[in-house]
Amino acid sequence: MWRIAHNRYARFLGARNKRQSILSGQELYEVAEECLQAEEPSVEEEYEPVFRCLHTLSSEYRDIFVDYYIGEMPVKQLAQKYALPETTIKWRLNVGRSRIRERIGTDQMDKVYQRINWNTHGCNGSMDSHRYLHSQIARAICRAAYEKPLTVEEISMCTGIPTIYIEDELPGLIYGDAIRKIGNKYATDFIVFRLKDRADTEAVQEPVVRAITDSYEELLWQQERDFRKIGFYGCDFGMERLGYILIPYLIRQKLEALKNHRLRLSSGSFPPRKDGGHGWFIVTESAGANEEPWKYSTGCNVNSTGEGHIYFYWVNQFYDRRVYRNGGTAWLAEQGIPQKCPGGAVPEGLIAEEDMVRLIQNHLVRKKEGGYALNFACFTRKQFDDFCALYKAEDGKLDDMLCDWILSVRKSFEGFVPARLHGQINQWISVYCGELAGHVTEELIRRGRLEKPGTLEEPEAQPFVDGVFYVEGDFMLI
Repeated sequence: MWRIAHNRYARFLGARNKRQSILSGQELYEVAEECLQAEEPSVEEEYEPVFRCLHTLSSEYRDIFVDYYIGEMPVKQLAQKYALPETTIKWRLNVGRSRIRERIGTDQMDKVYQRINWNTHGCNGSMDSHRYLHSQIARAICRAAYEKPLTVEEISMCTGIPTIYIEDELPGLIYGDAIRKIGNKYATDFIVFRLKDRADTEAVQEPVVRAITDSYEELLWQQERDFRKIGFYGCDFGMERLGYILIPYLIRQKLEALKNHRLRLSSGSFPPRKDGGHGWFIVTESAGANEEPWKYSTGCNVNSTGEGHIYFYWVNQFYDRRVYRNGGTAWLAEQGIPQKCPGGAVPEGLIAEEDMVRLIQNHLVRKKEGGYALNFACFTRKQFDDFCALYKAEDGKLDDMLCDWILSVRKSFEGFVPARLHGQINQWISVYCGELAGHVTEELIRRGRLEKPGTLEEPEAQPFVDGVFYVEGDFMLI
């Protein structure tokens, strides 16, 4: 079969002004296509499998093959070109031939590629995960090398992607700390939270959601606490709005305290990354091609104003990008607007008319009698601490239930995360447990305790901003 392919390519090369061409792996496909157009269909059946298998060889074998069979370079010249002993050249040709013979006719080569739906925009720290994982080739490589380290050829066999593309992609993945090289093999260096993993992990969650919702409903609404005496701007918003600040804050603080101190499952310091960032990839499998995060995913965007910080707690199913981007909280922070608005009132002339229109549309500024006001709570650091302290109650029974749940989550992750990545489980537990705030928020909305957000499908719905607030002073890890 190799002799047939060799003869076909020899005739093709001779037809090109008898020029001796040394073809790259990419050109090999182009040459094959031109030959196929000129030959009878039976020829395609003869040598197409050879070229498909050739592209599963790593470059150390493939390049020598192309030069030897297509470029007709003798072994001695190949040894000079690649600075290798002639015996090594012969050995690689022999090994390559054996691998191609083994792979021809196997169903491993008949891959039907299916789109990999991963949400790669999240991280735990400060980094750009999507920069390295946005392409389907990058994702296919990482999925193939997830369960165990693989060679380039093994990745090619798993994915059906020619090795030339895999080898092009690997340096960027290694630089981005998405892939780790182990000897001559490559291993994915982050946890992928797959849909089947989520289903297994959520199986024991319902009673925990119910118990913590009952606890916080009593704490925030049924026990009288006069937070208005604290005097922060927005204290008149009511708990139906301020609950969107307290619920994620209290749950996050509680879970991290139990996880880190009582259970000693600390995530550790954010690891530095080669590109200057720090932290961990947060990659989740999505049900659809839009690759949206899970509806209960939660997070907190933070922007410095110079004298304080704007925080934005969000639950994905209610998240509107206009609040943060498109001249939203990021713009307000960049302009240092909150600290220039005493008592929440926006001084006349502080914000240009076109910017004011956008902020009103984004629901971050509201009209009031005689002018405009910020539409989110503003605190001094002491006011924020005093506000939260009103609702920090101890409940030993609830703590025990939460600890049992955290341990069950840890056990579940240990069951599906490859052993080499177990050191990343604790930080993923923090991310996953943070979704508890999303579940509790949804239940409190259902019970009529929290203001019901509009949805993007509703034409008149305004961006939902109840999770936005400003605190003077240094950054708070919340």
